[in-house]
Amino acid sequence: MVPPRDYSTCLLLFLLLLSSFSHSQSHSATKKIRMREKVRNMFHHAYDNYMTHAFPHDELKPLTKTFTDSLSELGNLKLERLPQDYHGSALSLIESLSSLVIMGNNTEFEKGVLWLSENLTFDVDARINLFECNIRVLGGLVSAHLLASDSSKKLFQGSYKNQLLGLAEDLGKRFLPAFNTPTGLPYAWINLKYGVMENETTETSTSGCGSLILEMGALSKMTGDPRYESAALRALRKLWSMQSSLKLFGTTLDVSTGQWIEYSSGIGAGVDSFYEYLLKAHILFGKEDFWRMFHSAYVAVQKHFRHGPWYHEADMRTGRATYWQLTSLQAFWPGLQVLIGDVSAANSSHREFFNVWERFGVLPERYLLDHQMLHPTEKYYPLRPEFAESTFYLYQATKDPWYIEVGELIVNSLNLYTRVEGGFASIKDVTTMQLEDHQHSFFLAETCKYLYLLFDDSFMLENNYVFTTEGHPLPVLSTWHEKLPETYIPTNWTTLKRQPENRVSPMSLQVCPAMTLNSGQHIESACHIPDVRISDHRCLTDEDCGVDATTCRRRSCSMAGYCGLWLFI
Repeated sequence: MVPPRDYSTCLLLFLLLLSSFSHSQSHSATKKIRMREKVRNMFHHAYDNYMTHAFPHDELKPLTKTFTDSLSELGNLKLERLPQDYHGSALSLIESLSSLVIMGNNTEFEKGVLWLSENLTFDVDARINLFECNIRVLGGLVSAHLLASDSSKKLFQGSYKNQLLGLAEDLGKRFLPAFNTPTGLPYAWINLKYGVMENETTETSTSGCGSLILEMGALSKMTGDPRYESAALRALRKLWSMQSSLKLFGTTLDVSTGQWIEYSSGIGAGVDSFYEYLLKAHILFGKEDFWRMFHSAYVAVQKHFRHGPWYHEADMRTGRATYWQLTSLQAFWPGLQVLIGDVSAANSSHREFFNVWERFGVLPERYLLDHQMLHPTEKYYPLRPEFAESTFYLYQATKDPWYIEVGELIVNSLNLYTRVEGGFASIKDVTTMQLEDHQHSFFLAETCKYLYLLFDDSFMLENNYVFTTEGHPLPVLSTWHEKLPETYIPTNWTTLKRQPENRVSPMSLQVCPAMTLNSGQHIESACHIPDVRISDHRCLTDEDCGVDATTCRRRSCSMAGYCGLWLFI
């Protein structure tokens, strides 16, 4: 029996702890509400300035409060063959539609839908990048149509008559001539009015022909016209057949010959959304082929690109490292890992991106890991969303309040360095915080959206959504599935559920060495850095040396800065 004094003391301590916990919970809830409103204010500052100074042109120039008709410039680094008589397609409005719904501005959403219904046309003499137009315009229209036609959301005062779906279908038809190649891989560029132009380049990227299935597949499901999904799927399967013996993919290729042009590859620019769409297509459409492709590609990435918490680039043929660099686009990867349950691995990489953000105030476009320095020319930050995106996913998976602190840091940095009277400006040089006169449409579609969802995920409670690579939500509908994927039975966050054995995540189980599951499926080791590669690379810490594939023993980094198997002798 506990003596009265001790019992009273314990009770008092318990009550104090309970009070402290309740206070902490209350403080956390108050902070999330405050930050949510801060993000809402950011979005509307950017959106209102676009509508005032740039609409119906494509994007806002916030420093001069003017506009740019940039749809034909996206992906067009040399600004070649720009149209002479193109005056914009209200790109930033299209990109904003789902964000308006998520932030509760149904009135502005309805106004935007009605304006587009009455004014938008794609019968324009403009050469556009298929990938960029797909993820931004087609994805924006498809997502907004699904939201508008969801009767439970009551987004319209009157009735919605599928106007956005009509626009999406018109655009999808204009995409189809791009797929008329000997390989089925689409041209990167197509003229919206005239189709593929004479002497058009046959060079495209892995992302460009492997990241079309979500938007075009959804369009087929909604219209009953299989051509869009079939074209995207044929291109994806052709691309898959081009993998190297190491199950890696290059960065650029030729759509006529089906030959690789650039053999160096990674998880960043030119390839990133290819991996993303393999997994998300499996969740959205339920096809086992998508899972098998993703799993194989994911294991190969872990084996050949991963170096501790970082991911370098490597030659797809040999696996030998080519470029040791962090790029801001890589910051989406932790979010993708959360979707398959690799939360620990996701957190590890996310922390490294956080350290770089904290060091510079934002995330520079390219950072040279081997030299521990900024890339000499790519020192800009164009308001990219990927770091905020992964922060959102990790908070959903863990509910660790630290990610709320990270989100607050991102919001404060954006307001401190990029907010101007006319909107939000890109940063030209992170060392000087010199600004550039451009507010990208993805700031409205993704950056603000993911930050808002980090602090208020109520939108996610009604339906299970897959977000496209441009941040446009597509609901997971059982009617779209051949069969419901066992791993992703629709709930908000299925990633924390135990994976069935045939869906094992190699990074989660730290499979080492290679093993065969009860199902007979062979899983390759993904927890080590291959011996053939590590022996000739310099190291700074033991973490750089990985794990021996045979013994599963950790290597050590020598005082001379090398690691190898001899260290275990």
